[in-house]
Amino acid sequence: MKKWALMLVIIFALAWLFWPRVHEATATPEADLQITIFIWPMQGIHSDWHREVSVAYNGERISKDLFGDTGWWRGSNLYRHISGSYLVHEGQGGCFGFALEPLEFNTTFDGSCVKGQVTTSAAKGHSLYYRDLIYLGHFYETWRDEEGGRIRYSEASQTPEVELPDGP
Repeated sequence: MKKWALMLVIIFALAWLFWPRVHEATATPEADLQITIFIWPMQGIHSDWHREVSVAYNGERISKDLFGDTGWWRGSNLYRHISGSYLVHEGQGGCFGFALEPLEFNTTFDGSCVKGQVTTSAAKGHSLYYRDLIYLGHFYETWRDEEGGRIRYSEASQTPEVELPDGP
């Protein structure tokens, strides 16, 4: 009977070690709004991630899968469009928007995801690279932060706007 107990301990220990751990980072750009990006490891020994975004507002929640990171992801910038909706720019992964009233994805902003001539002042929080967008912050992968997480969110006041690679 002791062999079985030892075997169970070993099985549970191995499962705990290799069970995919979900890491998350959350932005709270306004009251009752949380944008969270979750990452968890793909099978393999490299730093590739499955990713998902979740938006919670006034008790409602929507989620969507993002393109898996197989080494291309350089972070995601969070913006507010001048219309009041939000946009997440993923660089090579493209961008997507969401509205709060009603809470839904797929809000589009013509030309907002294409780098172009910016005429507004970045000193007022406007993007250095995209028209009609106000830079709010940056989600990025870490090696390991102080809590052991692998993703963080940094507000615009802490991290200048990161120029991401052009999307598709």
